[in-house]
Amino acid sequence: MKRHFIFIFAITIFLFSCSKNEEAIKEPEKIPNLTVLNFEQEAPKYVGKTIKLEGIVSHTCKHGGKRMFLIDKNDSLRVEITAGKNVEKFGEELVGSTVVVEGIVKEERVDEKFLADWENEVLNPDEEKHEGKKIHTGEEGHDKEDTQRKLRKINNLREELRASGKKYLSFFSVEANKFEEKK
Repeated sequence: MKRHFIFIFAITIFLFSCSKNEEAIKEPEKIPNLTVLNFEQEAPKYVGKTIKLEGIVSHTCKHGGKRMFLIDKNDSLRVEITAGKNVEKFGEELVGSTVVVEGIVKEERVDEKFLADWENEVLNPDEEKHEGKKIHTGEEGHDKEDTQRKLRKINNLREELRASGKKYLSFFSVEANKFEEKK
């Protein structure tokens, strides 16, 4: 009986020490892999966190190369990628290639105040500029985008905001820490 008790005691000590070691040697959290197709649904969970995202480059901004857009193979969805401090620029030669981006999910909230400020800037371009970031679609001609097109975009966002029943619309993007072209 005494041997039996010692054996159980030894196994208990062994198991207890193993479980403590497992906690101490925890692996670093694995970076989640998202796709362009599931990005919009998954992005709210990862705001401020690092993810990996794979997609096809549809556009890189020619004015500085600080933005690119990833699409899925059907070109049905698009995700904006901005260059973080570790990324110099996205070259035009990337268009059409598949890349894997590692970066932080960012959320931009568009509310009525944002839209009113933007509308004021469009209608009164000589006044003090609105400090907020404009939604960048990758299709506009940067500073040469015409006033009517901007106003249509603003009104469409207002309609979307009203229809949502929420106080703001969320637009998600990724600030790239690094990226790699898949060969």
